[in-house]
Amino acid sequence: MALTEIEFELTAGQFEAMGYPALRQGQPLTLVLDGGLLFPDAGAESWFTVQKEPVTSLLEQVGPALYAFQGQIKAAELFKDAGEENAILTVQCGELPLRVACAPQADGTLPFGTWETRTLAGMGRITGIVEEAFTSAIGTPVNVTIWRFRRLILTPGDLLFGQWRESAELPPQPFANDRIYVTARIHRARA
Repeated sequence: MALTEIEFELTAGQFEAMGYPALRQGQPLTLVLDGGLLFPDAGAESWFTVQKEPVTSLLEQVGPALYAFQGQIKAAELFKDAGEENAILTVQCGELPLRVACAPQADGTLPFGTWETRTLAGMGRITGIVEEAFTSAIGTPVNVTIWRFRRLILTPGDLLFGQWRESAELPPQPFANDRIYVTARIHRARA
């Protein structure tokens, strides 16, 4: 069954880079779904593993903006940083492309097969990237329509500290400590 909506975190830094726009339910948005930095260790919170064999492509929500995923690597940018191998990949997870950054193993190398045509599986927290410096050409934009916002209040001293609040709009102001999760409906490509 095709995924009809996606939940992603809108970070305070990303909202600032966007210029603090007023966002509301029904508003279209184009963004890159970013799974963040993944480690080749299934014991890590965000992790990945490479497989030579193809697997069923999927993206399954397992927590707030947290997804288990598997799919084919469609694009790869491999590079060395401080003598260690790193990668930025686009993984096709069903109908949605997910950009991830892969960290090296303890020996400084990436797991064998961290390149295009192989299969990547793992788990990561998805962030919506609307504005970025484009330090990598990897990442495929996705069109969505905002459906709702969930805000975890973490501002020290706030009477609602530690509580979730749901709304249909996000005011155009900074939110330094709070966590904002956006649920959006995915636009489908027309045949």
